[in-house]
Amino acid sequence: MAARLVVKATQPDDAARGRLRPEYAENADSLIAVAQVVAVAFATIAAANDYWREA
Repeated sequence: MAARLVVKATQPDDAARGRLRPEYAENADSLIAVAQVVAVAFATIAAANDYWREA
């Protein structure tokens, strides 16, 4: 679900997402790349939260 929200936030135009979806929907490398971006974003936020709590 988080990956879908990231994709929607990155490309808010429904029509553009619809045109692009066939290019990535069946491509495992693209889906893994999206998952990696989401994981890095959450890890960055978690690290930043911990930094500010410790300071």
